[in-house]
Amino acid sequence: MKHQLKVKRIVYATFCCLSLFCSSGCKDDPKNLVSEHNPDEPIVITDFTPKEGSARTRLYIHGKNFGSDVEQIAVKIGGVQAKVVGSNGEIIYCIVPFRATKGTVEVAVGPDSVYTQATESFQYQKKTLVSTLCGYVDETGKKEVKDGSFSECGFEGPRWMTVDPHNKNHIYLIDGFGISIRMLDIEKDSVSTLIQRGQGNWENIRQVEFTLSGDSMLVANEKDANQAIAVSVMTRQNGFKRPQPLLYAKQNNTCTIHPFNGELYFNSRLTGELMRYDWDTKQQEILYTIKNRDCQFFVFFHPTGNYAYMTVPNKKLIMKAEYDWENKTLKNANIFCGSEGQEACVDGQGTNARLGNPMQGCFVKNEQYVKEGREDVYDFYFSDQNSHAIRYLTPDGFVYTYAGRGSKGLNGNAWGYIDGDLKQEARFNQPVGIAYDEENKTFYIGDYNNSRIRTIVIDD
Repeated sequence: MKHQLKVKRIVYATFCCLSLFCSSGCKDDPKNLVSEHNPDEPIVITDFTPKEGSARTRLYIHGKNFGSDVEQIAVKIGGVQAKVVGSNGEIIYCIVPFRATKGTVEVAVGPDSVYTQATESFQYQKKTLVSTLCGYVDETGKKEVKDGSFSECGFEGPRWMTVDPHNKNHIYLIDGFGISIRMLDIEKDSVSTLIQRGQGNWENIRQVEFTLSGDSMLVANEKDANQAIAVSVMTRQNGFKRPQPLLYAKQNNTCTIHPFNGELYFNSRLTGELMRYDWDTKQQEILYTIKNRDCQFFVFFHPTGNYAYMTVPNKKLIMKAEYDWENKTLKNANIFCGSEGQEACVDGQGTNARLGNPMQGCFVKNEQYVKEGREDVYDFYFSDQNSHAIRYLTPDGFVYTYAGRGSKGLNGNAWGYIDGDLKQEARFNQPVGIAYDEENKTFYIGDYNNSRIRTIVIDD
């Protein structure tokens, strides 16, 4: 306990020093406020605090000749690049990155500088956490839709999210109630607006999806009009900025591609009909009706293509449809979990489980299933909007809550905005979008009412 108190005092004192440095009076000569790095002198690391922690821990590195230009300062923790927040020349404030398991602490200044390593190692603690990637909202809850760096950008309300199959660092999302398509550039830490709904003659953008080749982006539009544009196509060659109408239907919610055969599935919320489009024959057909009238649903194919789940938010269900490989089409869908019209957040199997508004989902390989030699090795993670949680569905039909609804000692709400431990601390407020980068084991979550992009990096 005494050790923890000592660490807290050190960190607090360090933070105060940095704050005083950053807020020093404007009356002084600015040149005197800048502690410049001297390339002829060595970089010295004398200490760092705290000595242990998980990813996202605030780390303060003490020493000499760091300089104060954060653009020139590079820090590696455990061999992984860390985000540098500030420096006053003798103290660097940075954030511990994920998977910094080696624990080495290194500093370099300037593009050609050799890294200097601290004599001690940072004791990295593996922990999978909910974090905030971007989306600025001030203390009063005021937000501004704005492009720019992750530290300054703003969202109306992030929804559907898709990882670019040709570039895992580009994440596309729908912002607001189908207002625009925007892009996160993870390498550049920036957000840009790709296209507004008016530019595509859309009313409500519901989904973005890539074709089998990854060379074109499909856009699902929901519009309550006869012969409304249901699906548009934008090509990578044109920068995804020249939409061309492809299919027409009243109140379409979805556009989904079979992962092997490539045929396109879309629907009509008005009638509950599922439709299929064949790229080769240019023909579209009505397959069947999921539920009678006013049935919003989204289709998600298993990576093998053997079946698809359909999240049905307004019916509080997830349905399952087997794929007919001979006829290249989806068979009739059946309820797989949830109970129609029964809204709640209750874990369980099949119809014993209760869902809020199951929205976007993604399949994630479970390595334990692989070890066990199971036939289906994927769980289905989904944003449960009204449950304010990220949940997952196993191949056996069990529903479990993965993240959210934490900090129960704070108040009786299930919603909120809190980062931290998946279930003990973290809170969401109507998460709608979710995408998974398998290579980096990272979830990107569109937290709609918090107007932020949240992340979960699986730290194993």
